[in-house]
Formats: sequence, C-alpha cells, structure tokens
Amino acid sequence: MNAKRVFTLMFMSLMLLFASVSVLAYVSDRMDFGEIDFRGETVTFVAHQNIISQFEEGGLYAGRLEEAKQLFNIGDFEMLVVDWGEVGNTALSRFMAGESTYDYWKPPFAFYWGLVSRGAVYPVNEILPPDYFDNLPKIVRDRNEQVGYKGQLFNFSAVGGFGHATFVVFNRDLIDSEGLEDPYELYRNGEWTFEKVTEMARKVTRDTDGDGIVDQWGLSDTDPKNLVYAYGGAVTKVDENGQVYYSLDEPEAVAGLRQWVEWRNVDQIASGGENEFGAGKIAMAILPFYAIGNHVDWPFSHGILPYPQGPYTDKAVYLPGGSDCSLIPANSEYPLGMVALDNFLWTLEMWEEDRDNWIAGRIADRESYDILLEAFENWWPTDYYMNFIGGRWDGDLPYGKVCGDINSGISPATATAEVKDAAQAIIDEMFDQ
Repeated sequence: MNAKRVFTLMFMSLMLLFASVSVLAYVSDRMDFGEIDFRGETVTFVAHQNIISQFEEGGLYAGRLEEAKQLFNIGDFEMLVVDWGEVGNTALSRFMAGESTYDYWKPPFAFYWGLVSRGAVYPVNEILPPDYFDNLPKIVRDRNEQVGYKGQLFNFSAVGGFGHATFVVFNRDLIDSEGLEDPYELYRNGEWTFEKVTEMARKVTRDTDGDGIVDQWGLSDTDPKNLVYAYGGAVTKVDENGQVYYSLDEPEAVAGLRQWVEWRNVDQIASGGENEFGAGKIAMAILPFYAIGNHVDWPFSHGILPYPQGPYTDKAVYLPGGSDCSLIPANSEYPLGMVALDNFLWTLEMWEEDRDNWIAGRIADRESYDILLEAFENWWPTDYYMNFIGGRWDGDLPYGKVCGDINSGISPATATAEVKDAAQAIIDEMFDQ
C-alpha cells in the first residue's frame, strides 16, 4: 500500500471519528452529558400549545430542530397540541398505553401532582447531579424545592417559569385623576401596605355616571390563595420532619382570606379582572405577568408593584405562582437524552433573553423596570399552591369549600377549621405519610 493511500485512509478514519464525536458528545450550559444518541427515534412533545414553534421555519431560533436531529441522531419531532384541560389526561393515557417512551411533556402546573403521584413521571435527580439544579434560574430552583415528592425531583428545564408570577398593576392615570397618593412613592417609603391599599380602593370605588350602579372599583377580584401567600401564609407547609401538613388555618392564611372577604363582600371594592382593568374601570389589579403583556396598548399609563406588605411579613412580596413544567415519562427509554435535548433547545442564555424581553414588553416607566428586576431576585418562597386539595371553584374539595363558605358568610377561621381533617387526609394519602 503506497504512502498516499495510507495517508488517505488515516485521514478518512480521523474524519469519521471526529464526525462520530460531533454527533454524539454534548456539553450543555449545565453539565457534560457525554455521548447522546437517540438512534433515529422520533421525539414527541405534548403540551397545550406549540412549544417548538420558535425553532420552526420563521421562528426566532429556526433551524435548531434540524441541528438537534444531527447532533443527537433523532429521526424526527412531533408536536402534539391538546386543550389546556386535557394535557394531564393525555399524558397519563399515553403513559398507561406505553406510547410515551420518547415523550417530552409540558403540562400546566395544575396537572403536576396528579401525574407525579401516579408514578407517571421520571425522577430526574436519579440521573442528574446536584450542581445541575444549582445552575437553573432562581425561580426554577425555588420551585423545585417546593414541589419535590418523596425526596425526588421531576422538573429539569429552564423554560419560562415566570408567566404566572402575579403583581399589583395600577392605572396611573386613574389614580392621579382621583387625587390619590403615588403608589411608587408609598412603596419607596415603606408605606405600600394592605391598609393603605384598602384606603385608596375605598376612595376610588363609586358610581361615576349617576345611575346608582357602581362602575369603578379600587381593586380587581382575585383568587383568595394569592392573598393567603401575600400575607405570609400557605395552603400547605412542610414540618421539621419533612411531613406535609395543612396550614390554611394558621393566622397568616386566615388573615389573607379575611382580607379577600373584606375587599369583595364587606367593602365591595373589588370586582372584575383584567378586562375591566384594561377598560380603565379598576385602579389596581392583581394580574399574572403574562396578562400584563396582553395589554401593552392600554389607553392609560400603568405601573407595576409587588403585593402590599401585611402584618405578618417584613416586606412586600413577589409571588412566583405556578408554571408549566417540563417532565419526562417514567417509562422513558432515554431520560438522559431528553434532558440533553431540552438543554440544547432551551439554553440558559435564551431564558435570560426571554426574561428581558418579557420585562421590556410590560413596562411603562423606569420604576416598573426596577421592580421587575427586583422580583427575579426576591421571589417569595412559598407560593406553590397544592392544587390536589382543590381549586377555587372545586366545592367538593377542601380549598374550594373554604372559598365557597367564606364567600357565603362563614368566617375564614371557621371555614378553614372545618375542612382540616379532610384536607390532611388527602395530603397524607398523596404523600403516603
């Protein structure tokens, strides 16, 4: 064999080796995954919206799916979009039928506990080192600590996580026209309190056209659990022995529920939601972060603040809310590959860009910009509603029964005490305590 042919064969061998490594080895911004090879399998994403649209033609990161196919030897991608209320059922059905072995699930948080408690989700802490989770954004790290189940962690992605964070958004024009104090100044002076907000809301709420019907309110209505958390309470907590217990009957939580009743039924200064706020009928609204972006064309200037300070907290609080979560089915054929794929598609740099774009698209002044930056470093750590004891309208479950009872005149202390045993029984069963 002549020297030229030997050199050619050696060069081709090196190129094949290099190509193999470039296809299979992957180091993300969170860890070194080593060789990742899906062996031509198709990956299916299951969510209530097209979560890969930004990677498709015309998207901000178009072409990344094709790059992932080459890098990880993936045959194809499928996007299964189902109605919001059916994501959990669809995921569970696919799991039970054995169809989820190469699935990537993105359900709303409302379905998290149902899937995890049924053993349908893969515990990613079994394949990921502790420092992997340390590298996630703060809001995701905090949430992981709150929603662990039997010592296991299930969420691994840096996707979003902040769309359901809630803020007090105020109509600056309406507040100025009513001659009220500047909310930003109150906040800077440490006077942004529930007492002050209630006082302001009473002054704003009135009939503006003389027909005898109130058509302008100080506050929007909200789910009472938001005020429970804002007062420093929680629906459930974990004790020093790691046991989950019902805490809606504790003083902070009861005070938050009482505030909701007073605003809604006693003072009658809270009504409507984001639509009425956008129409200029509400001075201060409690809105999720994503809803602020729906109204960048509001016909008035707006400001953004955290919840007011209550008697049980030493500062006003930022509530991060629930979130869609990234989950891998328990019967996954390649869980480590799924995490690697997630890291490739949704990088930490993209998360930061997404956060910055969300902030930029929702502010109307420098004060609200500073407030939102502050929020991302100071989320209140207990805002993770354990929805397995019911939503606001689930009257057959403990939390929903409490909401219905206090709305009909039963005191919050009585209502929360009456469901304690039933709620704790559900919790004990859920966590096998």
